[in-house]
Amino acid sequence: MQPYLFPYLGYFQLGSGVDHFVFLDDVAFIKKGFINRNRILLDGQPFAFSIPVGRISQNRRINEHYFTGEFDTFLTQLRHAYSKAPFFEPVFTLVESVCLAPEQNVAQKNVASIQAVFDYLQLPFSCSLASSLPNEGVGGQQRILDLCRHFSADTYHNAAGGQALYDNEDFATCGVRLRFLQNHFPVYAQCGGGAFVPGLSIIDVLMNNAPEQVLVMLRDYDLLEAA
Repeated sequence: MQPYLFPYLGYFQLGSGVDHFVFLDDVAFIKKGFINRNRILLDGQPFAFSIPVGRISQNRRINEHYFTGEFDTFLTQLRHAYSKAPFFEPVFTLVESVCLAPEQNVAQKNVASIQAVFDYLQLPFSCSLASSLPNEGVGGQQRILDLCRHFSADTYHNAAGGQALYDNEDFATCGVRLRFLQNHFPVYAQCGGGAFVPGLSIIDVLMNNAPEQVLVMLRDYDLLEAA
């Protein structure tokens, strides 16, 4: 998966359910994706935040981009949105430590945000950057199959939304079982008291739930066999 900044619960469900996770840090930066953007709940309404990145170009890789270091506005928004949340102090400290770390490379900081969440939940998380692995210069499905071969993987998991991208017969020929994760988004009490809003940044989940509750949420999904 592309490395996102504090992505949604489903991303962590995917990460927690595999033996090894590969961050595709050497693919193109998608301007309107979730690389430097996500949503929180602010004043009871979904609010899209965006962290400034210098000279964004879809012609350059994610790992060739850098945050500008302007995190103050985002951190102020978090304080306003979640200061009364039951787990504000530890979670704000977690987010702040990632944001204020000197590393500004987008891929590196985004990976750090994901690793920090797994550390907070005391879950092991084995991962690699795709840029550090052999690359025969191919993309798409063949790149995934090459990565599976590199790790001697017998099963590959992806999000359910990616089913149209892969051919089950090609994976079977390579001895790899293809499975897709169908997320569930458990309802929980959110700051603001309005209707529940699913699919927000993991920050919202952590602010409102004890770590042991989040661990239960991470296991709440279905694994679908490829057709």
